Amino acid sequence: MLQAFGLGLIPFSAQYLLLRGFYAFEDTRTPFFMAVWISAVNIALATACHVLLPARWSVTGMAGAYALSYFAGLALTARLLRRRTGGRLDDGAVRRTYLRLLFAAALAAAAGWTAAHACTTVLGSGTWATVGALAAGTLALALAFVALARLLRIEELRSLPGLR
Repeated sequence: MLQAFGLGLIPFSAQYLLLRGFYAFEDTRTPFFMAVWISAVNIALATACHVLLPARWSVTGMAGAYALSYFAGLALTARLLRRRTGGRLDDGAVRRTYLRLLFAAALAAAAGWTAAHACTTVLGSGTWATVGALAAGTLALALAFVALARLLRIEELRSLPGLR
């Protein structure tokens, strides 16, 4: 469930940021209607998850529905803000940065999962095996993400202390 919610952090954050553009134009109606749109999509998808998925997966599906509703909200918000600014919203740099971040995050997640899975295979089950798997997965994920972000020349990495 947390993984499904985690996927929604990117569109949630980007949509939250783009809403500030409407506030700069002193437009508070559009963000309100965007919230209504996102909620309507979320309700429809969550209801579908409740009805269609087995009970074991319905809550995870609802978390995924939340993420998908923010993807839909982000797409609509970007379109409306682009129209409001006369097409000057994005020259492609933001989109390219998000694609590189998504690529680095996906590969880093695979590395983290592989390390955690290998650790549980070696150590078995139990509290300390779980702690070891968590530590190994977290370390592998973090190191892989930083290495990939450097390789992909993600500029935002330079703002972190010690990673220039």
